[in-house]
Amino acid sequence: MTLSRPNARLTVDGQALSADEAALLRLRVDLGSSGAHDQAELLLWPSSRLADTAPSATLAIALGERDNETDVWTGEVSARRQQPDAVALEGLATTVALNRSHKAQSYLNQTVADIVRDLAGEVSIDQAQAGLKLHAFHVDNRRPVWAHLRTLARLVGAELGSAADGGLRFLPAAGPAAPVALRYGAELLDWQVRRFAIPGAAAVAAEGAASEQGDARWHWLAHDPVGDKGATAGPTRVPAALATRDGAQAVAQALAQRAQRAALQAQVLIVGRAALRPGDMVELVDLPGGSPGVLRIRALRHTLDVRSGFLTRLELEGGEGSGGSLGGLAGGLP
Repeated sequence: MTLSRPNARLTVDGQALSADEAALLRLRVDLGSSGAHDQAELLLWPSSRLADTAPSATLAIALGERDNETDVWTGEVSARRQQPDAVALEGLATTVALNRSHKAQSYLNQTVADIVRDLAGEVSIDQAQAGLKLHAFHVDNRRPVWAHLRTLARLVGAELGSAADGGLRFLPAAGPAAPVALRYGAELLDWQVRRFAIPGAAAVAAEGAASEQGDARWHWLAHDPVGDKGATAGPTRVPAALATRDGAQAVAQALAQRAQRAALQAQVLIVGRAALRPGDMVELVDLPGGSPGVLRIRALRHTLDVRSGFLTRLELEGGEGSGGSLGGLAGGLP
């Protein structure tokens, strides 16, 4: 894939400008799914029409071929930095509002997805999926709402991030059925793949006794939640929110899958693809030594400047069907 005329469309407080009109020197957008707010940075000529943009201004970024750009990021200007030869605008995704929000709330017999939707408040939701039911989950106002969302994401092994329009995304770690093919000698400009030993995943036990004493006794503490596991296995997590064995088993499975994905990691540099998002699946095709199989985008960085054009760097991890004979380290990203 080649972009004949890569461009950025920048919309600040409703005013849309092209890269040329904004006197853009360099742009960087970082997207992830691990619970950090997506970030953006614009480096502008001192005389740019956007040079006086104040912090808290709304900002949206679209990238791609001129007149056919794709939305990639929406948020607000978090800081304005002046340098001798440029002005930099730093931005954080719309989800940053949840870092400023505090709630005190108890949730009884609700799914994780229902809790996430309520905690989001006025922040728009792109997707919220998590079917695990929690008999009780308590939110206190000593921590921001975003911290509680990160706790829930760690509990069920979900991805926490934002969509291109700034909406909250809380999803299981699964991508689309059809991966995007990235071919050696074509889309791939540079790459490296590494394999590790699969790290051990902690076992999980329920603190509540709903499985033993009945659903009405979910609030009873299990006398020995770990049982025989402690004699034969490594560490065991006992989350206070879990009251059933089925719930503990679901969380344990999510931890095991995360550990398995971490055993295969890759970094890839390609010509810019604005449509790719964290959580999407890609397949590296025709690599020397064999293909590592289907990989999952853990994070990515878009860059646009006058020297290199539009590039996308992908941070990948193992996905469903990962395999092949490729091992060690190949290639090498700058």
